[in-house]
Amino acid sequence: MIDAFRQWAFDRRDHAHSQRVYDWWSRHDRVYAAFVTAFLFGRTGEFRDRTVDALSLDHGDTVLDVGCGPGPNFGRLADAVGPTGTIVGVDASPGMVKRARDRGEQLNCEVEVLRADARRLPLSNGRFDGVCATLSLSAMSDVEAVVSEMSDVLRPGGRTAVLDARSFQTAPLRCLNPLIEGVSAYSTNWYPEAPIVRSVEETFASVSSETFHGGTVYVVTGTKLA
Repeated sequence: MIDAFRQWAFDRRDHAHSQRVYDWWSRHDRVYAAFVTAFLFGRTGEFRDRTVDALSLDHGDTVLDVGCGPGPNFGRLADAVGPTGTIVGVDASPGMVKRARDRGEQLNCEVEVLRADARRLPLSNGRFDGVCATLSLSAMSDVEAVVSEMSDVLRPGGRTAVLDARSFQTAPLRCLNPLIEGVSAYSTNWYPEAPIVRSVEETFASVSSETFHGGTVYVVTGTKLA
């Protein structure tokens, strides 16, 4: 029965389902925060800090947050780029875009939030000093296209950093994967087998990755060559 539920949830995933799901999350900020905290085993702040730190941003830089959600990275990014820097957030959910814009208005730097498909970013090539994505790429059906777009908008020498999670990699917790994957696919449009690390490795140079909780959570970073 669990396997059947998992397959049913996976079969429902499409753009319209994703819109409904993330618009619902955007109206329930506290539930969203609790869900993410549970998903990251209570280490949300630590992992987001690692992701932003990996970008090696300086004051005055311009940074892109792909699948920015309600903007939970914005405060950290604002500290990194300073009052002369710029944050650009992109999300496909109207509700998330509104929440992110509201959060951006509270920061002491320029913040622009766009509703857009990450597979076709409406942004100039080479514009950004850093590009991050946290818990967003695994909710997108064409990771290779998104990572390619992230590379295109990044300047030579700029860095990308991705925080994401995948199914349990080892026994005995691996037996929980069908249930977790089914619930997550229904409630978040999750693609647990999305080839995120491989796509970053094939697109960027000097790629490194850190894994946590038995490989379930990871941060992968890379640099764009000239």
